[in-house]
Amino acid sequence: MAGVDRVLVAGEPAKTISAPAQTSVGTTAGLVLPLNEKRKGFWLQNTGLTVLKLTFGSTMPTQTVYHVALKAATGADDGTGGSYFEAAWVGPVNAISSGAGGTCVIAEVMTGNVNWNLTSDWGV
Repeated sequence: MAGVDRVLVAGEPAKTISAPAQTSVGTTAGLVLPLNEKRKGFWLQNTGLTVLKLTFGSTMPTQTVYHVALKAATGADDGTGGSYFEAAWVGPVNAISSGAGGTCVIAEVMTGNVNWNLTSDWGV
């Protein structure tokens, strides 16, 4: 493409992962993962018997407007629910459940890049 420079930048591998946490998701949309600029990736798996709908950023999901829908598990915590992996988004993640009792498991992969070597950096 004329006039566009593309540069390959070597990235630092992820060095830290958060403990997986089960999170309740209700029929009122809410934040399930806050902004984290040190995040290199995250995954979220639906562990409940309801459909979960996700949005990224400040827009809250509704039952009809969302970015991603994750299918319900066949049985609670049986590993068959829909899952989503993201390797680039560091912003907030919001969710809503199609019915009462929604749950999901979330974990974040964190940076360990020496350029972010701050006391508060989980990757240090």
